[in-house]
Amino acid sequence: MRISSALLPLLATTQTCLGFILSPSSSHSSHSSQRCPIPTRTNIQSRSSSSSLSVSAASTEVGAPGTADLPWSELGFEFRPTKSHLKMVYKDGEWGEAELVESPYLSIHIGATALHYGQSCFEGLKAFAHEDGSVNMFRPDENAKRINNSADRVMMPEIPVDTFIKACNDVVKDNIAYVPPYGSGGALYLRPLLFGSGPKIGLQPAEEYTFIVLVIPVGDYYKGGLAKPVDGLIVEDYDRAAPLGVGAAKVAGNYAADLIPNMEAKKKGYPICLYLDAATHTMVEEFSTSNFIGIDNEQKRYVTPKSPSVLPSITNKSLQTLAKDEGMTVEQRDIMLEELGHFDEAIACGTAVVVTPVGSLARLGEDGEETSKFQFSEDVGVTTRTLYDQVRSIQNGEVEDKHNWNFKVE
Repeated sequence: MRISSALLPLLATTQTCLGFILSPSSSHSSHSSQRCPIPTRTNIQSRSSSSSLSVSAASTEVGAPGTADLPWSELGFEFRPTKSHLKMVYKDGEWGEAELVESPYLSIHIGATALHYGQSCFEGLKAFAHEDGSVNMFRPDENAKRINNSADRVMMPEIPVDTFIKACNDVVKDNIAYVPPYGSGGALYLRPLLFGSGPKIGLQPAEEYTFIVLVIPVGDYYKGGLAKPVDGLIVEDYDRAAPLGVGAAKVAGNYAADLIPNMEAKKKGYPICLYLDAATHTMVEEFSTSNFIGIDNEQKRYVTPKSPSVLPSITNKSLQTLAKDEGMTVEQRDIMLEELGHFDEAIACGTAVVVTPVGSLARLGEDGEETSKFQFSEDVGVTTRTLYDQVRSIQNGEVEDKHNWNFKVE
């Protein structure tokens, strides 16, 4: 049940305190965001791709992407400092004005509910430079809907969809120089974060919340595009989420639960983990940070789990649409563990990478040795490649965006 905006301040009476501090090198605390229209969807006509890393000479009204002094061809998926992040504060039952803040530090109340009770959720999306010099965000409206679903689950206020999209637009615009240039394979990664910033020691929701959007230039998750399939491990001694818990919400605690099994798997030589349903350990749920997709090329089937414990992936949603466009049958349903042997290709999908091809999924015995293994394509599968290329072409503005997924930064 969603909590009314008018009701949230009445849930507590304690005064709150939140501020932002500057690093010593900053000369001012923040500057207000300029008002601009809500970004519009763009429908880009087909154009040829280019491998050039040069920055377009023609600046758009928001400035030219890729002008920051960065090694664009060497970017990985890691934190890098940029010009600013965007901040909004919710108090007294309403959202305040957005600010663009140049300091990367937060000063937060010691009693903040995010720190004590995990009242926090986040999103991930990307903005891409197109060959014409424009910059476009990929499906921010879907991220707005999902962050509100997550917020509702942990009793935080709704962010209006238009407000969310405008916040993303404004922070990209202010950091336009950090958007990797067209042809580099990179993107500007946006991390919207909503958390309880007001103090509470008893278990109850805060009366003050902070919403920030930070941005980071990132490169191709795998150099040159898709990597060779990776070996995965089926996790059977840990659970990712309880059946009636918060698995379908993008809350911070879900990821903390994966740290130990994820690190243990990597030490054993498995870069990716697949979780089973917590109740029976007989059905596939999802990878550590990605949805699972099984491909049956002979029957032209795209199969992905349907579970209340799985986070609805925007990338998966996009791939399902493209698979249907290719004439495939998309099935969202329970996937029994034994059915893994019927798939030609296995895919982990998510914002950071789009798709990770999985070559095998192993089960380990108590002695740590493999007891069985499901084998998939040894190379990047044809369906995996097709779906990946289609998504990346839409994101880069190289083919028609017939589903209207791109939002032009204005």
